[in-house]
Amino acid sequence: MEEVSSALQSILAHKMRTILTMLGVIIGITSIIAIFSIIEGNTAKMKTELIGGNNNITEIEYNKKSVFDSTIADKKNPVTPNYIPKISGEMMDNIKKQEGVKDILQSYVQQNDLFNGNIKTNATIYASTNKLLDFKLFDIIKGNKKSDQGFVNQVTYLHELTYNKLYPEDDGLGRYVEINGTPFKVIGVYRNKDEKSRKYGTENSAIIPLSEKSKVFEEIDVAPTFLLQTEKTDQLKTSGQKVASMLNETLPKSDYTYGIRNFKQFEQQLEQFNRSNFILLAGIASISLIVGGIGVMNIMLVSVTERTREIGVKRALGARRIVILRQFLVEAILMTVLGGILGIMLGLISGYLITQYLNYPYIVSYLAVGISLVFCTVIGVVFGLLPAMKASKLDPIEALRFE
Repeated sequence: MEEVSSALQSILAHKMRTILTMLGVIIGITSIIAIFSIIEGNTAKMKTELIGGNNNITEIEYNKKSVFDSTIADKKNPVTPNYIPKISGEMMDNIKKQEGVKDILQSYVQQNDLFNGNIKTNATIYASTNKLLDFKLFDIIKGNKKSDQGFVNQVTYLHELTYNKLYPEDDGLGRYVEINGTPFKVIGVYRNKDEKSRKYGTENSAIIPLSEKSKVFEEIDVAPTFLLQTEKTDQLKTSGQKVASMLNETLPKSDYTYGIRNFKQFEQQLEQFNRSNFILLAGIASISLIVGGIGVMNIMLVSVTERTREIGVKRALGARRIVILRQFLVEAILMTVLGGILGIMLGLISGYLITQYLNYPYIVSYLAVGISLVFCTVIGVVFGLLPAMKASKLDPIEALRFE
């Protein structure tokens, strides 16, 4: 305790010099803690988006069994069912009664060409109800503001990208687009609610009533896609698997099934990628810690020179070399640890502010905080050892003569 008290007195006696000395350590630790929060927040957000956690919606699709289960070998000639039964309204109502299920939406999806006279564009056609706008997080920006009564017969909503391609003069509302030879009246234009999707998205799409599917989809036996909304995000996987099992009871035996995709492998790759990024960026930030350690060593050498007479007096009064070495080593360690604590505080604050700005979840790793403190201690020992050894080796007589 005597060494700690002496070290604190020395540090407080030169506040400005101490702060400037700790600056490299503070910046390094701040960077590491903030980088960890940002990368972990980004990983968590991507995982949530992957399973549909943004609005508690996951997609139940119809595909080969090997797509949903990696243990099943992918067959070159999979057995297809003789037919795909239509899902009844009674079945849909039964699904909605299941625990955790908030809502479910049936839709059919197909790529097709849309025409406005000689202007043509290819788009994803959704045959569904206008509830799809909510499920897909779309906002109506022009025209009909969503009503079940208005979304019947040959009408369509167009994505703003599709609308702008077909109607560059912005005169499409109330006019008709042709899809597979059938005219559909444009009653509204929608776009993604998410600003990032609006800025970087390239989606071309249109929504038509479910009742008009047969006029657009050339195949008679088309498998539907289901969008399942749950009460909570953590219910997505279990509820999705349960609903998929209920839907599979209606299917004849084949190599095809309803299911939700297993993103575990992708999540592992994402974590590995982000871990590599963290190691790279943390390595760069660690350079600041090394520089900070060199600064500590430099100041401690100056301190040894300034306190030569003090060391001489202590040695003359019987202080052993180990006592002098411990005193200066504790001071160096205390300086780097204090810098580390300030760095952790600033890192937590800056990490929180940055993740909030980027709309990421804020994640704090106590392991990263603990490792940072240990690393600071190691820096103090490594870079404080040389000055401490120099101080302990001073000759008492020569030290007393020092002016």
